[in-house]
Amino acid sequence: MDSTMPDASTLAEWGLPGLFLVAVMAGSVLPAPSEAVLAALIYGGVGPGWAVTVATAGNVLGALTVYALGRWGARGEGGGVVGRWLQRRSAREGPRLLRARERLATWGAPVLLLAWLPIVGDVFVLAAGLVGVRPGPFVAFVSLGKGLRYLGVALSVLAASHTGISQ
Repeated sequence: MDSTMPDASTLAEWGLPGLFLVAVMAGSVLPAPSEAVLAALIYGGVGPGWAVTVATAGNVLGALTVYALGRWGARGEGGGVVGRWLQRRSAREGPRLLRARERLATWGAPVLLLAWLPIVGDVFVLAAGLVGVRPGPFVAFVSLGKGLRYLGVALSVLAASHTGISQ
């Protein structure tokens, strides 16, 4: 059984459901090419509004899984496989996680606008769960940040396709 992820072109062939799936994975702890699938779909004719909405919803759902793991660990329910993952992740991200917690303590939930950033974004998401950011502000700021990122990708694709750069 092959455990590799389908490439971006295959996921793009799955249309919006493929985009949603890859965006969920990209928002969680799994690396996935959500921006590439989004770009391929828009370039292929899918409406950018739908594509950005689907990608954002999937990515926020994926982020909610990491947030939930942080909340779960903060309550001391960190036993089993998930607890061991949380301990390894916390140890590996030690300094970054500490800085993320400090920034959340200083600036609050608006820091989660940066949840889309590579490497540090999911550290902010995990830290938000660990420090107990309320779900409403979490979803609002993460959605805004991730949505703006996907909107930027969509606008770039549209600009490239109208100028002939992508041909």
